[in-house]
Amino acid sequence: MAQITNIIPALLTNSISELTEDIDKVSDVVDLVQIDVVDGYFAPYITCCPAPQIAAAEIDMPYEVHLMVEDPITMLNGWRIAGAERVIGQIEKMPDQEAFVKKASDLGLGVGLALTLKTPISDIAPALVNSLDLVLLMAHEVGVQGVSFDDIVLEKISQLHTLYPNLIIEVDGGIDEETIVKAHNSGASRFAVGSTIINSDDPQAMIQKLASLIR
Repeated sequence: MAQITNIIPALLTNSISELTEDIDKVSDVVDLVQIDVVDGYFAPYITCCPAPQIAAAEIDMPYEVHLMVEDPITMLNGWRIAGAERVIGQIEKMPDQEAFVKKASDLGLGVGLALTLKTPISDIAPALVNSLDLVLLMAHEVGVQGVSFDDIVLEKISQLHTLYPNLIIEVDGGIDEETIVKAHNSGASRFAVGSTIINSDDPQAMIQKLASLIR
């Protein structure tokens, strides 16, 4: 079965056992999952699994981490040791975007920057764009799954795609069969999808369906 590369299961949980169960649900059809890391300060929620716990779990699946935390640069080495392929940091709690990107790159990690729904794309340091794997745009409140997609993000996607047509734009939040098409048509090419996949009766079939809608 061909691996789907543009649908990224986004896993938000406070249980390592639930995390591994969710990975098992999707591992046959995708080449990567995203582990959401929330520290309770950036958003009113705490997820499981600091980097050493993930390392100990020996997850047999490539993964990236979305760091919704205070000063994410402090976590980079831990996630390198744990085996993450990419780190995506929220710029709102990042004192120095350049330092974050440089350290991640120096550690051999792929790197992306993420923006909340309310953060303008002008807050991205333009000089860093060519050093990024992607920019992630949140389409709803940070750290919560199962809430509605906000169409405000569509204009941000369009603006970012116009400015940087070769940049990979990932959208995270409220992605379903309807909103994935709208986001794709606005210029997004990668989609972090949480509850729509994990809560479906057949997560693998849902991933395949979402991918088919944006071919």
